[in-house]
Amino acid sequence: MKKDLILHPFFIAAGSFVAAAAAVSCDNGDIDDIYRGDPSGEYVSDVDWTEAADLSTETYIKYFFENAGGRDTFGGSIWWEKPNTPQTGEPSSADGSGGWSQGHALDIVTDYYLRHSDDPELQAQIYNDIMIPFLPAFDEWNRTCGYGGDNFWNNFYDDMEWMALACLRVYELTGDTDYYDALMKMWNHIKEAKNNYMGVGGMAWKTDAPASRMSCSNGPGCLLAMKLYQLTVREAKEGWEAQAEYYLNFAKEVYSWMTSYLCDTSTGQVYDNLGINSDGTIGTPDQVALSYNQGTFMASALALYNATGEDEYLRNAVSFASYQVNRKMDSDYPVFSGEGNSGDNLLFRGIFVRYFLDMLKQPTNDVYTESTKSKFIAALRSCTDVMWSLAHPEGWYVWEYSWSSAPDFGNRNDNPDRLTIELNAEVPGATAIEIRARYEDWVQGRESESENWTGPEFNPEN
Repeated sequence: MKKDLILHPFFIAAGSFVAAAAAVSCDNGDIDDIYRGDPSGEYVSDVDWTEAADLSTETYIKYFFENAGGRDTFGGSIWWEKPNTPQTGEPSSADGSGGWSQGHALDIVTDYYLRHSDDPELQAQIYNDIMIPFLPAFDEWNRTCGYGGDNFWNNFYDDMEWMALACLRVYELTGDTDYYDALMKMWNHIKEAKNNYMGVGGMAWKTDAPASRMSCSNGPGCLLAMKLYQLTVREAKEGWEAQAEYYLNFAKEVYSWMTSYLCDTSTGQVYDNLGINSDGTIGTPDQVALSYNQGTFMASALALYNATGEDEYLRNAVSFASYQVNRKMDSDYPVFSGEGNSGDNLLFRGIFVRYFLDMLKQPTNDVYTESTKSKFIAALRSCTDVMWSLAHPEGWYVWEYSWSSAPDFGNRNDNPDRLTIELNAEVPGATAIEIRARYEDWVQGRESESENWTGPEFNPEN
């Protein structure tokens, strides 16, 4: 049925976006307009976001893991061929996908596991049916993919970083030491990316290209070092002081380098990459701003702030997030704009949204003001409101590259008789819905959502 889509008041008041005249609502029957408000002007959503995320993620698990060609990794795509439609039949599926997307694909399952902390039976099912078989299956895929090897080695440092971040989360939630062992094997490779090639510093992108410098290896590399610092401090392992200091210094050094060469902290714009010239001088950066780099620089800065209390880190985190919200939202709908409709670029928005959650959970102060935080909250809510109302086929909870219109037949490969959902497009869409549900859990004070971690000597509440 048709419903008017009423956008979040922040975006209407700001005059930044044009409200949709009419939109198809989700078909749950008891859900009316996504945003309706109340007399005080407070935001009110008629969507049960726990139910919404369950519908989205359970569909995702069914078609991208359980039916992924009999292999315990996430499949590359699903499709319907006419006369079969999402409403009348099951899709076909392709086995396997590129390694870099697998960690992000696992992260959605981890979100689902986290949200259902009050249901140990469901958690056990997710752990036994997905998390346990996934790791050895991915290990085998990586070993035989042509650019990977033993002990989770991969020629692309960023591929290892994404998977290491995903493994760390599973270990933290389940205590599965296989995931910890995999994490540390990857870290032992990743730390070699930090080099002083030609006296420059920073982290390389590929093992066979020591002069390569990409934000996609430096941002998550810095963030991973901070996550390992937090883990080491929390677990207080024997000798943790020295190890924690090593992780923290590693992150600080990488962060200092990447903010010197790979971004403009005055505007919050993160650059994509630069090269090192044959004489050792720094090349001209490619200044294209991509969502995933905005997200990992933001997350790294916020983690360093919460470990040290140094305001400059928080100032930069706000700047990186603000650039995404102010510069990288669609001109017609308040959704984060994509970076293309094919390949790796499809996945970029999901990485930003994942780490944006910590910005929304961060306490405010003179650097991170209430008005800025309110703007960030409005961005997440309006983005997912539009997605839930417009961006999935009626009755079918799958996502493609447009976050303001549902995928339809002919959406890929110029085939008018096929509707295709790519994993790299499905993952950011499903991620955004999970993150919205987790944010609303945070607002409601559910125990599954903890406060942002702060260092042993710094507590912003003091």
